[in-house]
Amino acid sequence: MKKNLLKRSVPGFSLIEMSIVLVIIGIITGAIFKGQELLDSAKVRSVAQDFQQYSLAVSSYQEMYHALPGDDSKASIHFSGTTSGDGNGQITGTEADLFWQHLHKASIVSSNKSPTSKFGGQYVIVFQPFPEMSGHWLMLAKEGEAGLLTPKQALSLKHKIDQEDITNPNQGQLVIKDGAGASGRCVRNGHINLENKSPDCRVYYRF
Repeated sequence: MKKNLLKRSVPGFSLIEMSIVLVIIGIITGAIFKGQELLDSAKVRSVAQDFQQYSLAVSSYQEMYHALPGDDSKASIHFSGTTSGDGNGQITGTEADLFWQHLHKASIVSSNKSPTSKFGGQYVIVFQPFPEMSGHWLMLAKEGEAGLLTPKQALSLKHKIDQEDITNPNQGQLVIKDGAGASGRCVRNGHINLENKSPDCRVYYRF
């Protein structure tokens, strides 16, 4: 005689168990997003502090040597192993690299090269990057002036630096621009394009 095969039933999840699993997944997902927001906030705060620190560094150099770092025509007299600028009051061309060298030789900053931020990219000194932006600015962007911050991150940084002109990306001490090759993705119709979640913004800090 053939033996009867016993079929073993496999218990499934009850509605209560499924609900518990979904709640746990929701909590984990929320914690991940919240953790990312906290991380971004810390990075934005670090960049704001960097801008202020480097601005103070320039002021300190000017007080000591009565010249702009990078443009200092007597830097090779003050320090060994560096080159002087042309002393015309504008930090341009190769003087952008000398800017950090002079600050380092004066023991004001720790590195003789363009530093990086918590987001990556580099802080670069530029003179009048756009016709409407006179004077000297510290630009933060990826190599080739590509975007580094998302529009939301750029706006958060502007909130920390500017007390006025917060909604206008082209006014204030911090100016927000599209990264190279990202026209309209960071700033669109004169406003920060918060619909875009990609890192397409470069920022400029006036000092």
